[in-house]
Amino acid sequence: MRRPGETRRSPRRGSFAAPAQFRGDSLATLEATYADGTNAGPADWTSYQQFGTAFAPDYDDGTLRLTADFLNSLKDGVPVTLTFHFWSGATVTYQVTRSGDTVTGTAVS
Repeated sequence: MRRPGETRRSPRRGSFAAPAQFRGDSLATLEATYADGTNAGPADWTSYQQFGTAFAPDYDDGTLRLTADFLNSLKDGVPVTLTFHFWSGATVTYQVTRSGDTVTGTAVS
């Protein structure tokens, strides 16, 4: 798995896709937290989000997609750290911020 290397901006909260090169690896799960350690996302009782409900890989398109349910549950203007876990054991960290109807994301080194 290669880290997404560019910043993405989505003009609507309905969708967001982070670029990814899977290189034969498969996505296992996603953790989402705010900087203060609290959980982010529709399943706010856990940092682990539901596959297909909050996020999903698009292997053909080479993206990691966040759903409208996930994006709409985020606090406005507060960055969220996403950790994508892959079956190989690799992880990729990404940070997204929803400001109004705009979502911005950046890879974290």
